[in-house]
Amino acid sequence: LNYQKGRLVRSWTHLERQRGGAGFLGGPGETQIESDRRILQDKITKLKHELETVRRTRDLHRAKRKKVPFPVVAIVGYTNAGKSTLFNRLTGAGVLAEDMLFATLDPTLRRVRLPHGTPVILSDTVGFISDLPTHLVAAFRATLEEVVEADLVLHLRDISDPDTAAQAEDVERILADLGVDAADTNRVIEVWNKIDLLDEGNRERLLAEGASGKSPPIAISAVTGEGLDTLKALIETRVSGELETMTVTLSPAQLGQVDWLYRNGDVVSRADNEDGSVTLSLTATHSARQEIESRLHRKSVS
Repeated sequence: LNYQKGRLVRSWTHLERQRGGAGFLGGPGETQIESDRRILQDKITKLKHELETVRRTRDLHRAKRKKVPFPVVAIVGYTNAGKSTLFNRLTGAGVLAEDMLFATLDPTLRRVRLPHGTPVILSDTVGFISDLPTHLVAAFRATLEEVVEADLVLHLRDISDPDTAAQAEDVERILADLGVDAADTNRVIEVWNKIDLLDEGNRERLLAEGASGKSPPIAISAVTGEGLDTLKALIETRVSGELETMTVTLSPAQLGQVDWLYRNGDVVSRADNEDGSVTLSLTATHSARQEIESRLHRKSVS
């Protein structure tokens, strides 16, 4: 809108020259240009107000989430890299998936349970484009702040696109503008999407190139589900550390928790005891263990 506002003066100046006028003062375009500029300014003011409302809302949401310490995982990438498709696949949500810049304006958040019970908040963010102007990054900073605040960032690439390398550089530049170092492999995971669209030769070549790096990317297909188990396992390790083995003994009064443990942990074995209690052996991350201990009596967990 700011760009259109600037073009108005040039457009009306050109019209005056065609008509032989001497500028806007008293000319036929004076009233119209003032009207057009006022309309655009009203729209700009309205959008700035809406963005500020979004920013305040997101600040409140982040403050609430900090009271429930679930790690936040943000998906970023070039437009049409498949971010919303991956988000839908991991969460079962029905988020809009379109080949458009900023098709996702307000980041969508969902709570997700990883394979060994670790709860995380997954965030689907906006899609980037090449040569994204700094002022546009600033305008959408309210939506991009989820990336800044995230504990882990998934940089999703359309590996089937011939321009994938240039697109990755554009995304990394914008991440740098936001203060996120794409080279920080502890915080950023590079994910190669649409691996199913490659022929066998290109697939093997790219995977070999990726494997030779310091931190090999994860190759997936958000459409077919290929590689998603590997991705989820890596996310879980990054946000929660290595898995721990534990034994949980539930008294007869606690048997209502058995189904919950099966849903939220990886149960390895079960023993039904003569006194009516149940003993479960399971693996879980450290954070998941803490949640189990807080839900059950600590003495029930060893």
